Amino acid sequence: MGISRRNLIGATVALGTSAPVMQGLDPNQARASMPGNKSVEDVTSLAVQYFTSKGYAAGAPKPLLTGVDHNGGLTYDEDGFGRGSARSLYVIQPCARVEDAQAQRKPGALPFFTIFALYPAEAVTAQRRTSDLLKFLTAVAGLDSKRLRVTTTELAKPLFADFERYGISSEQIRLRPVAEAQAEGAGSGWFEPKGHPNAAAFASYSVEFVMEDGNEIEIAESAVEFAPPHNGVVAVGLERLAMARNGQLMNWDDGAKAFKETIEAEAQRSGKPLPSGYFDILGLPQPG
Repeated sequence: MGISRRNLIGATVALGTSAPVMQGLDPNQARASMPGNKSVEDVTSLAVQYFTSKGYAAGAPKPLLTGVDHNGGLTYDEDGFGRGSARSLYVIQPCARVEDAQAQRKPGALPFFTIFALYPAEAVTAQRRTSDLLKFLTAVAGLDSKRLRVTTTELAKPLFADFERYGISSEQIRLRPVAEAQAEGAGSGWFEPKGHPNAAAFASYSVEFVMEDGNEIEIAESAVEFAPPHNGVVAVGLERLAMARNGQLMNWDDGAKAFKETIEAEAQRSGKPLPSGYFDILGLPQPG
């Protein structure tokens, strides 16, 4: 029997919060405050400072309301930036996944989250991207490398020496069959979500952190190769990284009010109707 991404990683949870207006974030997209936001502010500040020093410039995020049916009309991930850019960009992207509502009673699961997405210029090699990511997680954010795990396929083997350099031994790397990862498409080896409007499909590796209670939370995902349309994208979950740094989980209810206020404010500002994902995530009946 195959081993799915979820079985490999265990309980992947998201600490949702709201960040204030920051470099690269449109002031009109600042989200409502909720508990625990200071730790995410700290992580965001560290990421901006570090990757700016590595030559990344700020880019503007996409709206949280997409106007398409996929994922209930909500922005699902960081896909769609940096295509054809002559320089490296970072984007602070608010996201929400309708499917997360099915796991809302798990500790740490919240209605929405923020991705710190990196879109490297073509000259930035996979080894350099991996080195920059792991140095940020360990030396800058201060995570213990012994508590990191990598989940991927044999397609990422050229990067194993880079993992080792930052304290991630072969025993900390979980390999999945390529065909299994491609069939699932959820990341941790291959990212190709069914119905994705931008038809994203690429080999990847994910980085997880083992909490004190044994739960693992995914804190980053990176493309293995540089190729259109993803162009070597690297994504760090800011709330999950804050949770790993602080050893603290939050629950779904902590973020429900902030999610509600954020979606309603963006719908009013944009003139778009409330999307179906708003009702799904809040557990409300769809309007007639």
